[in-house]
Amino acid sequence: MRRSGFIVRFVDVVLILLFGFISISSIRETEIDLPDSSETPPAQEELEEVLYVGIRADGTYLVDDERAQLRGGQTLYGFLGTQLEAIGEVPVTVHIRASHDTPVRYLVEAARVCDALGVPKSFEVQLPATG
Repeated sequence: MRRSGFIVRFVDVVLILLFGFISISSIRETEIDLPDSSETPPAQEELEEVLYVGIRADGTYLVDDERAQLRGGQTLYGFLGTQLEAIGEVPVTVHIRASHDTPVRYLVEAARVCDALGVPKSFEVQLPATG
């Protein structure tokens, strides 16, 4: 057996033993109480609100958990503007979903609405099923 092959097997065995010991070891709670800081307040988690916009192939925008249908960019602009006002100061991201047969112009229109409102956006396009 070559020397490099032996080293690779040795490292493999050591890693298996290491992960084995980690998985069977128990973690006990300590009796040591860490001091609380009176100088700095604890950092608050910054939550982010995500608004989902689905786009059908005919250009219909599905919003509000796909319970409402909107036609046109101006209507989408009004809806998202209302949602942003209701949410307030919490950071918001718009997640735009479409299928493979949705024309790109509808995605671009939704992206322009997000840009006009100053909201970050992300896209998800579902590819066709292959079989």
